Amino acid sequence: MKNNNLRFEEGHPEEVILSRKLLVIDDDTTMLDIVRSILSEISGVEIVCTDQPEEAIKLLSDKSFNAVITDINMPRLNGLEVLEQTGLIDPNVQVVLMTGYLDAHYMRRAIQLGAFDFIRKPFAAAELLLTVQQALNKNRLLLQNQAYHDHLEQLVEERTGELIKAKSKLESHYLNTIRAMINAIEVTDIYTVGHSERVTILSVTLGRLMHLSIEELRNLRIGAILHDLGKIGKISTLVSKHHKLSDQEFDLIKEHPINGAKIIAPLGLPSDVHDIIIQHHEWMNGEGYPYGISGDEINRYARIVSIADSYDAMTSKRAYRANLEPRAAAMDIRDHAGSQFDPELAQLFYDRFERIFETITLSTSKSRHLFEKI
Repeated sequence: MKNNNLRFEEGHPEEVILSRKLLVIDDDTTMLDIVRSILSEISGVEIVCTDQPEEAIKLLSDKSFNAVITDINMPRLNGLEVLEQTGLIDPNVQVVLMTGYLDAHYMRRAIQLGAFDFIRKPFAAAELLLTVQQALNKNRLLLQNQAYHDHLEQLVEERTGELIKAKSKLESHYLNTIRAMINAIEVTDIYTVGHSERVTILSVTLGRLMHLSIEELRNLRIGAILHDLGKIGKISTLVSKHHKLSDQEFDLIKEHPINGAKIIAPLGLPSDVHDIIIQHHEWMNGEGYPYGISGDEINRYARIVSIADSYDAMTSKRAYRANLEPRAAAMDIRDHAGSQFDPELAQLFYDRFERIFETITLSTSKSRHLFEKI
């Protein structure tokens, strides 16, 4: 809530400086002159008087007043109505009601509407001065409290911005470290170089076609980059072999999702990232690994990476087998919908394959737009 009479001294909310402003309303111009004369004794106060309550409401709308002194019995708009309108415009403004008689009904209603105090006519100058000064003090305290909270919000916003920048920088270093680790896995085998990057591009492209949120795409991206992290070490030497693996060797390969999940466990990454790593080889019919879960038990993002991972594996050359052409690989994914792959995702991949293929054939520099804002 804005108040034009409020400013900070050197940015400290406890040092709010007020140029105090009073609005006096009474349809009796003689009473206006008397009140103005008495209140002029208060130092540093600007006094505005009007005998038109409607005009007073217009004056209040600029939110520049600290207190209002108003008669109750006025034609067209009485003091209680002025009090109610003032509370709607700025509840910090303190309203003092002047009246020739104290009616119980008026008093109850005025208290309900938040009146600061009542002054009964005729009143002594000292009584008016004391009441108005107390009203101004309360207004000052309210504004200081408001300023304090506004200042806190500003500080929180600034610190949050700093934390977001620091987090973004940390994530950037973190992703670079991840890429270095992935490169360490893939560099030993010319057939898998760039696999994780391609799987990431495929996964994010499919995720965008699914209209995933920025946060969802960010987790999908990290999970896709990391999906084969568990192959580092002994398993990476098996992956690079130029012959078909034995059953025993394949059993070792099937441990890489669990190994990858163990590696990232201390990092505190989102659960979706963990699920992508450990579930990207699970099948919809339960015949995948490492746990043989099925259907909706498999994280939807892991299902995306499963399609991307399988497509890249089918279209990549191996020493012991021929690779499939892109369209044939897409058809294979469609044909295994419901058994190996999520049926809706597999159909989406096939139906939008031209768009997907166009993306994955872009150079690395041109595909960077996929990762903007994520």
